[in-house]
Amino acid sequence: MMAKFDRHFVEEVKQKLDVELLGVASVEKSNSAELKKRAAALLPGAKSVVVLGKEVFKELVALLKPGKEVGEAEGGEFFGPHCDYLNGRLTKAVYDLAGILRKEGYRAFPLPAAGAPMDQRYLITLLSYKHAAELAGLGTMGRHSMLITPEYGPRVRLAGLLTDAEIEPSPASKKDFCVNCDACIRACPAGALQTPKEGKAYAMNPFACRTYRATGLTCNICLKACVEVLG
Repeated sequence: MMAKFDRHFVEEVKQKLDVELLGVASVEKSNSAELKKRAAALLPGAKSVVVLGKEVFKELVALLKPGKEVGEAEGGEFFGPHCDYLNGRLTKAVYDLAGILRKEGYRAFPLPAAGAPMDQRYLITLLSYKHAAELAGLGTMGRHSMLITPEYGPRVRLAGLLTDAEIEPSPASKKDFCVNCDACIRACPAGALQTPKEGKAYAMNPFACRTYRATGLTCNICLKACVEVLG
């Protein structure tokens, strides 16, 4: 039965679920103590984490801007509904994948694209999808604290799944997209991003980011700046 969960299975499932990205990381063999701890807290005995991604359209990103007049309607506001739609598709996909694995006798814990619990004291989620995605070979972390993928840059939404099935891990992605680039740091209207210390991928003040967004402004300007650089 284990042969069923090789790379062929992963590609087959990716097509069936209609997602652009799908990567797998081994919880047991990972060198991330954080992943092991958080995965075990949600699904004791978890052996694999599967991360799914869908593309955020470049056309929507192009309309983003840092501020607007009170009461003004502007194109960047379409970004929210667009992401809501992608989140819904991704959440359905992880539940469909859970159904496939459960029919084979394995346990599965779907991680929806939106609505995951967050510790509001520190703004830390119970399991970071973007860090799991990096371990699953989908991309690497950028200076804006978002995942940057080879296919779509930072224009992705993510969802995931924990399971006790042993699924063949995806090859790691090691490309650093942020060499000599601080575009996102310069563009951040909240001043939430800083140049990271050596050995760190990013340095971010999540509270400054949240406070700015809480004013009702459409943001994601760091995303737009990154897209403009990567093309």
